[in-house]
Amino acid sequence: MQKHAGFIVGAYPCAPSFHQRNENEETEFWRKLADIPGIRGIEQPCLETLHPYGDEWLFRHLPDEWDIVVTGVMETMRRRGTLPGFGLASEDAEQRRACVGFYRHIFEKVEQTNTRFGRNKVLAVELQSAPLAGTQNVSLAARCFTESLQEILSWDWPCGLIIEHCDAMDKPAARKGFLPLAHELTAIAEAKARTGKTAAMCINWARSAIEGRNTSLPLEHLQISQQAGVLQALMFSGTTREGAYGDWQDLHAPFAPFAGSEAGCQESLMTIDIAAEMFRHASPESLSFSGIKLLEINASAGVDHRIAILQDGIKAMNLAIDKKTITLK
Repeated sequence: MQKHAGFIVGAYPCAPSFHQRNENEETEFWRKLADIPGIRGIEQPCLETLHPYGDEWLFRHLPDEWDIVVTGVMETMRRRGTLPGFGLASEDAEQRRACVGFYRHIFEKVEQTNTRFGRNKVLAVELQSAPLAGTQNVSLAARCFTESLQEILSWDWPCGLIIEHCDAMDKPAARKGFLPLAHELTAIAEAKARTGKTAAMCINWARSAIEGRNTSLPLEHLQISQQAGVLQALMFSGTTREGAYGDWQDLHAPFAPFAGSEAGCQESLMTIDIAAEMFRHASPESLSFSGIKLLEINASAGVDHRIAILQDGIKAMNLAIDKKTITLK
């Protein structure tokens, strides 16, 4: 278990390239991101490459000491836009196999990245359960996910495998509608029994809050994952009830404003107090990583505002940890 030495930052939803801005802005963004203290590394989606401008472009702009957490969520959702059966928990056998193949692509990308840097640059890969869109058969989806997870775990990964829980399929008006947490935990246990290898769990604050339509379910999910012995990561994305970031949408809203913040989201339900409560139950030192993933909702926003959102996020995380520590004394 690595000790806390900074945060993983899902910066890509704030990057100019997320809104198809020009390369000069992207270069400026990554240069300024590298100057923010307290960053351990980035969470980065893997599509065909790890960045719209290619892997080498990204690698040239990353500080050498930063780690990478690779996530499959963006490509999973992109493909599900036209292929609703694409997913590791899908009962559509062909599309489930296609999704397993996508994670084989990520596996190869991890090995290439580590070879490129001469060290284990990739800290972890986040995967998502993703059943057939619209299915009501939770038990079948869970069996499909266990089968996929068992195969993926059998590969010789040089990094951790972490399931990122998303809002569950058995709740009304689901946003992603993936497996319930209990079924993901069962899949981890069953796959471990069959392979001798294990995956872990990441709780994303917004994705659990969206599932419960409340701000208390993320902590419940944290505790349940802890009790199962598989909690290894916490990521903080926000959600709202109104405003530009929508009504319980999975749009990575920034933290609510706090003293000293520059780019807070007035409607955000994610506060420093909430993050402190999460860290009271799972300190950063007990986790493989913790971090933020925040979105700049304004496509025309300049680089400085995009960076300010992430700077605020790091400030909020540090304040939450300080508040947690003071409360425990």
